[in-house]
Amino acid sequence: MTDFARFYRDEIVPRLREDPSQNIDPSIETPTYAWLKSNYSGFVERLRRDHDLSPSQFYEVADLSLADTDGEGEWGISHEPTIRALEDYLEELERDRGRAATTINPRKSRLKTYATTYRDVNETSDLLSPLLDETTRPDEIARVRDTFRVLDDELGTLASKKKYVSAVRNWYTFVVEMGRGIYNPAENLLNRFGWDEDPKYDHPALSQSDLEGLLDVADADERFLLLALAGWGLRPVEACELHVDQLTLAPDPDDGTVPYVEFAAGERKNARRTRNTVEILVGVDATRRRIGDLTEREGWTGYLLPGQTVDRPMSTATARRWLRDLGRRANIQIDGSHPLPKMGRRTWYRLYRRQRPSIEAGTAAVAAAQGSSDAAVSERNYLDERTRREARAEAMRDLVRQELASVFEPRL
Repeated sequence: MTDFARFYRDEIVPRLREDPSQNIDPSIETPTYAWLKSNYSGFVERLRRDHDLSPSQFYEVADLSLADTDGEGEWGISHEPTIRALEDYLEELERDRGRAATTINPRKSRLKTYATTYRDVNETSDLLSPLLDETTRPDEIARVRDTFRVLDDELGTLASKKKYVSAVRNWYTFVVEMGRGIYNPAENLLNRFGWDEDPKYDHPALSQSDLEGLLDVADADERFLLLALAGWGLRPVEACELHVDQLTLAPDPDDGTVPYVEFAAGERKNARRTRNTVEILVGVDATRRRIGDLTEREGWTGYLLPGQTVDRPMSTATARRWLRDLGRRANIQIDGSHPLPKMGRRTWYRLYRRQRPSIEAGTAAVAAAQGSSDAAVSERNYLDERTRREARAEAMRDLVRQELASVFEPRL
């Protein structure tokens, strides 16, 4: 939640201030849902996926700290030379380097957060005087380190931490270059905190034995969730919001032979690069049975994983709770933690990645036949979605049957 609040302060509030259509004071008012959804749809969706919150609920529970409540001006500190150095830096960015307000305002917010945190940790608003005395260098480096230890607890992601270090380090560099300091106490912060490494996004996957153990203790709803995640490779939010209208279980002959899930154009994450159909290579009969069972529920509106009220889909927070409870009941942990929905997609995706060379080879053959040297261009421009879907299914079919169908089919 801290990371969402910080993103709101650093990115959304500056945008609100710049938008002439929004005649509000972001320090005490929040934007309309329509404006937020139009400009930051990903933020709205992540709030719902990760915390099951609407924007209005988020405003109530998050510590946005927008108003100036410290009585020390817009920077929140009282040392005038430090304030002038901060403002001079931002002025140089705008006037001499031509940086846009969308760059300057987030930078200002990060520097203010750093300055006020430094003040609270070290009980002084004077960030400049120690920089003029070489003998104070060790102590000042320690003070900056202690400040970032506090920020380390508040900042959620490695990307956020890197942005803060960059803003602070660049300001100190400006101070030195302007002759207001003789060293940069933030020079090696990334190395010292271990933030110099790239983030790791390769989440653990559920193994065959993990899936078997979870399916053995799961009820019908939980088994279908695992099928959509690990058997079909859907993202957690896609699985939770899956609707019967998206399923084609018996394609027309002109549409190929492979059952599939279809998403509207632009509906999927990374929509420009992500296909809009997903092959169903396992669990087709079980899906038909599930639709039949759900049809008998009063008020059912077509969601394959209904929420507490059958007219709405389940939330990703519920999916996380289900997987956590399944892990407890099955006594299964992955890398020392309970199973997560994204681990199911990772299971399928690793199979897909193993078969990607076969898929690309088939596309390359089509490209060569069409006189194209770029298989990616050929796939994007010359192959329709049905052809691409059939090619993926052909490459994946045996592997899915070998590693997933043998797990799911006896248990669905």
